[in-house]
Amino acid sequence: MKVLFLNPPIGSWVYWGKHRAINVSHAQMTACVREWVDGAEVVVLDCRACELDHDRMLKEIEKISPDLIYMGDAYQMTGTVAIVPHYQKAAKLIKNKFSNILICVGGFYIAANYEDIMAQTPEFDYVISGETEITFTELCKALLKKEYGLSSIKGLMHRKNGSIQLNEYRPLIQNLDDLPMPAYDLFPMDKYIGYDAMPFYQEIFTSRGCPFGCGMCIDWVTVDPRGNKDWQKHRYKSAKLVVDELELLEKQYGKKYVHIFDLNFNPMRKRVEEFLEEMQKRKLNIKYAFLGNAHSFVRDKDLLKDLYKTGFVAGIFGLEVEDAETLQKIKKGITVADVREVTNMFRELGIMSVITWIIGFPDDDEARIKRRFAVLDEINPDVQSLQMMLPVPGMPLYAEFAPYIEEHDLTKWDFHHPIVRTKYLTREELGGLAAWANQEFYSKNDRVQRLLGSQVLHPYPKEIFKSYMKSVQKYANAATKEEVII
Repeated sequence: MKVLFLNPPIGSWVYWGKHRAINVSHAQMTACVREWVDGAEVVVLDCRACELDHDRMLKEIEKISPDLIYMGDAYQMTGTVAIVPHYQKAAKLIKNKFSNILICVGGFYIAANYEDIMAQTPEFDYVISGETEITFTELCKALLKKEYGLSSIKGLMHRKNGSIQLNEYRPLIQNLDDLPMPAYDLFPMDKYIGYDAMPFYQEIFTSRGCPFGCGMCIDWVTVDPRGNKDWQKHRYKSAKLVVDELELLEKQYGKKYVHIFDLNFNPMRKRVEEFLEEMQKRKLNIKYAFLGNAHSFVRDKDLLKDLYKTGFVAGIFGLEVEDAETLQKIKKGITVADVREVTNMFRELGIMSVITWIIGFPDDDEARIKRRFAVLDEINPDVQSLQMMLPVPGMPLYAEFAPYIEEHDLTKWDFHHPIVRTKYLTREELGGLAAWANQEFYSKNDRVQRLLGSQVLHPYPKEIFKSYMKSVQKYANAATKEEVII
């Protein structure tokens, strides 16, 4: 049986320019199928990396002649919910030409909203709820050797006698060290670039879940809602395996810059210490960034200098809102003072600070949004990543946001388009304020000169800043003119 992992033609977040990163979910799943399923031949087709349009995609699929195609991504980094219509379009084109090819989807958004996805898309033969690796390999075994009946595969949704059947809940993978090393040898590793100008760029994930479980976090949709708050069950690979992967990427594939896109890399100090110890032993030349919680960065202030020496050149953390009441409500686990302290510590060491923040809460009005921006501007991070509220079914606060959703076209569910109105602002007014804030931040000459003229920042974070700065007009076009970006 030939199994094709397909990344169809797809764009990327406007902030990141012509960004072509590996599909981290595919990298992990291909390794699982190759190692765990005897008789399965695994093939990869990454249309984004290879810049293939849909016609070329179909020609390549005809050459490969797969029995089963999988599409899906792990987390939000490809383009949030806006990736789903691309899978639906690709599936329709494939089924129109190759009706015998089976198609399975899973991953971000699909993992929690499987029933709607299956009902809306007759071209999908199988949909995976929750984590994908074990469910998909069992599906492959069932199709290949009949080792499993479809109805016995936990986490699988499939079609049976004209109806849709949802199987039992699939428990989380408890030990991520049980997963094999991602199968990078199957991917076009030389074609991946980041932020327009980083040819030796790579993205990886080393953990799943987050103990904080913010109420408006969209990454709840990477798990099956039938689980008991599964997103808050933080699981991570051992430090040794993480650094093994970084070493492989550097020495075998020539990677120089790696973004560790765990949604929270540093909630456990012990893990950070073990990672640091491994990095110090290996003496790799690779530079890396990771996402973390500001409170945890403050807790680990004594480790930052040594992390920097091992290649830590950029840290991403959230402010989200400016007032303590809302921070407590969304269970962010930080204070504004934490965010300010981390930004200052990073600046002293030469680590780039990237702060995320959000507009589009139901009580947001123009004055409140401008006050939020003023707080961010005063903290003065190197990069601000403004996200418009994206309330997805599956997040804890969805019921509060749902009445304000006015845009239902999923191609615009990408953090850049105004999906909701507020009690006081129309979507158009919200989009205008987002465009204003982005322009205001990246047009300040003292900030631009400080970043680009810095003698301590590594060239890697400077490229990130330039990518964000160049995206200002494209962001405005999405926010105010509803141009589709992803």
